[in-house]
Amino acid sequence: MVDALGEMFPWELAGDAGDSGLLVGSLDSSIDGVLCSVELTDAIVAEALSSDFGLLVTHHSGILGGAHSPWVTDNSAGRLAALAIRGGLDIVCCHANADEADGGTADQMARRIGLKVEGPLQRSRRAYLAKVVVFAPPESVDEVSSAMARAGAGVIGDYTRCSFRAEGTGTFVPGESSRPYSGDRGRLNRVAEVRLEMMTPSFTVPGVVSRMVAAHPYEEVAYDVYRTENVVPWGRGRTGTLENDRTPDEILDDLADWAGSSRAVLHGDASRRVSRVAVAPGNAGGLVRAAVEAGCDLLATGELDRQGVAEAREAGLDLIQLGHLESERALVPAMVDGLAKRSESHGWGLRMTGYRDKEGYWG
Repeated sequence: MVDALGEMFPWELAGDAGDSGLLVGSLDSSIDGVLCSVELTDAIVAEALSSDFGLLVTHHSGILGGAHSPWVTDNSAGRLAALAIRGGLDIVCCHANADEADGGTADQMARRIGLKVEGPLQRSRRAYLAKVVVFAPPESVDEVSSAMARAGAGVIGDYTRCSFRAEGTGTFVPGESSRPYSGDRGRLNRVAEVRLEMMTPSFTVPGVVSRMVAAHPYEEVAYDVYRTENVVPWGRGRTGTLENDRTPDEILDDLADWAGSSRAVLHGDASRRVSRVAVAPGNAGGLVRAAVEAGCDLLATGELDRQGVAEAREAGLDLIQLGHLESERALVPAMVDGLAKRSESHGWGLRMTGYRDKEGYWG
């Protein structure tokens, strides 16, 4: 299940943060039910245990993150961890990776308001675009390319199966115990080969290489993996242009209804029409300048401190604050839907749902 979550929200995007990944339990646990939530609280753990779920997937790590030692039962973090362990409940947190990934918290908000996304406000410093290069005989290059594409290689924007191919000559001397695909043992052979290059996210490289090697006819496969400096599509927040100009007040009402927020506030001109918008669910600390530099008229977020609010208003940037939890609620049904699809495709037969608070909102 941790691997399935990594397909949705690549773990590489979380970096070395201690609040993402498996917080409680074992990677080898056998589970038949999953509860997804934004928060990690005593009430949510109790709900998971009372409904006999084996796995709780959260966005926030709560008291099990940070400096607390969850293995000391003299504190609240330790007691919560011990409660989960005794009940056979594993807990996995997708925090920074769910914030930065395609389809994560920022994309959920962007879709709600009809934002044509151009990219993140702050690009990920963890993941990168890699180039995988392999040399294959001409008759096998299409099969090898297809295998790499199935593992995620060759995607550039709205284009798929992207590759570069160049013909050349490969040389090799097979050893006495070798089983060469072509050529003779013990002498220098020259054969026609194609240099195949495909781009892929760094977090898919192991899978791309594995499938490439499996599809390749050679006994020993020659390949290279390069780190590129290409601009990446992952990171905090999103920026772009609305499909139709709207007023900040209209956007506020739309997002407040979507997020179930009773404390949404607008700082700025409620009636002017805006087109360039940035979204940053959760905490938008450190992102105001990026929104201004992107030419945005409005930044919609969960929360921002006083200094950030002042910085935004001084720069002429309107600001919507929904509340931290409220701005990330849409992640819950997205996690449930993504895991349900993977459960069906793998035949796991898992039951799963999202946690709702007393008002019926995802929480």
